Amino acid sequence: MPRKPSQPEGPIKRAIRNAGWLLAGKGVGGVFSLIYLAIAARSLGAEQFGIFALILSYGQAVANLAQFQSWQTVVRYGAIHEAGNAHDKLRRIILFSALLDLGAAIMGALLAVSGVYLFGAQFGWSNDQQDIAVLFSLSLLFGLRGAPTGILRLFDRFDIAAYAETVLPAMRLFGAVIAWLSGASIAGYLIAWAAAELVTTIAIWWASVRELRRRHKGPVPGGRLRGVVTENDGLWKFAWTTNLTTSLNLVWKQFPVLAVGWAVDAVAAGGFRIAAQLAGALNKPTIALARAIYPEFAKLAVTDRAGIRRAVGRACIIGGLSGLVALGIVVLLGRPALQLMGGDAYLFVYPVLIVLALAAAFELAGVAIEPALVALGRPGQVLAVRAVVAALYVMLLIWMVKICGSIGAAAATAVTSLLLVALLYAAFRRVAGQTPA
Repeated sequence: MPRKPSQPEGPIKRAIRNAGWLLAGKGVGGVFSLIYLAIAARSLGAEQFGIFALILSYGQAVANLAQFQSWQTVVRYGAIHEAGNAHDKLRRIILFSALLDLGAAIMGALLAVSGVYLFGAQFGWSNDQQDIAVLFSLSLLFGLRGAPTGILRLFDRFDIAAYAETVLPAMRLFGAVIAWLSGASIAGYLIAWAAAELVTTIAIWWASVRELRRRHKGPVPGGRLRGVVTENDGLWKFAWTTNLTTSLNLVWKQFPVLAVGWAVDAVAAGGFRIAAQLAGALNKPTIALARAIYPEFAKLAVTDRAGIRRAVGRACIIGGLSGLVALGIVVLLGRPALQLMGGDAYLFVYPVLIVLALAAAFELAGVAIEPALVALGRPGQVLAVRAVVAALYVMLLIWMVKICGSIGAAAATAVTSLLLVALLYAAFRRVAGQTPA
């Protein structure tokens, strides 16, 4: 009997497969992250761990704000050039993205230094701790992984990206164990975090260059920037818009910890950081699926724009159901997880953990909407929605954290997460209605 030809793999199925690779790496990383955070929490004690969490959140906030996340630019324009077999144009867009990352890092370095010395005292940092915060922030800013990450995702090598991404949590865990055994202070743990960033950047660049050489059958020649703007329509607008959109994400990730530390104290900030880390485990599928589905949407935007509408519906149903299951798991296992990580000293953040898990479930339900809007050439609408919601979030967060403390910060996160998904969906409905079938 003749063999029945296999059906081509659809974008959602491909995205789920690629998300599986990302989750494999992030799953290992998630377990490692809980372990090394538990080591830091138990060895430093509540007060010192709170200061460590504040410095860590500040450094990561500055890094998120400064970095261009240029992988989206590589995927967006690289998909067009790869489909047209235009290797020179692809190399130029990669070089352009790498230089964007470098320029953003330099500007971020200036922002980090000035920010610590202007506002460090507001968090109760001593002069020595402010110096440590500056050095740690600078070390994070040179984790230039946007362009090489875009190369791996463009070529559908999420498996290689997953292996490379495991380097970061593995190195952090190794460094945390060394710091614990040597009785290190806050500085020792921050050095471990910084070294992990450097090693991970080297690993991802090596993997991406190797894959580029394999795809293009030979060494990667030096690229030239001349012509990159004219041959990529709307390049600067897309790069700036997606950068600002990504930068606004930091208000959900790091700003709440800083707000709690400013309005309450370092112990509360440390507890919020642990709760956010546990709730962040729910965001792993969200982030993985969003990153995996965006390259598929970028390719559909070139070949089958109407297919994006069907794919978004299916992805959001899968995400919503997954969010409900994850929320139930947190309700059942949240207390034991908190006790395991930090001991009885951190059980007070269990209600915070539940509310943050609810916010993560909302985001998981809307996982495909933002990548679809960006792939359809509407990053400006995503930026507008995120800017409005971020402004509302900051005002609500400051108000609620003053009144209710940590639980107020968590409630503000949940309310604005739901609002963000609703507004993005409304924007997508309008854009999808204008998209020709």
